[in-house]
Amino acid sequence: MVRPTCLLICCLLGALMLVVPAASYPRYLNDYYRPDISEDPEEIMDMLNRLGSLIQLQRQMDSEKRALDLGLTRGYSGALQAKHLMGIAAANYAGGPGRRRRDAH
Repeated sequence: MVRPTCLLICCLLGALMLVVPAASYPRYLNDYYRPDISEDPEEIMDMLNRLGSLIQLQRQMDSEKRALDLGLTRGYSGALQAKHLMGIAAANYAGGPGRRRRDAH
């Protein structure tokens, strides 16, 4: 048997769960357009120019990340590691340096 106070508390919590999300909706529902604020064309153009420069800067940074890095930007130990890896790659290459094997004809 359910107590009346427990039932009342459950109903109040249910009503509260319906009211709280509705209170968080934005005040301006028509795409946040506020007719009481006037737009300055110079300010809008300035924002668009800054946005364009940020996009160009991001593209430039992305292209710099894809550049060939031979360890020059990693310091001395990074350069040694890069040389070591290049040497291992050259040694594993069939036409690379090392002892030439004779064909067994």
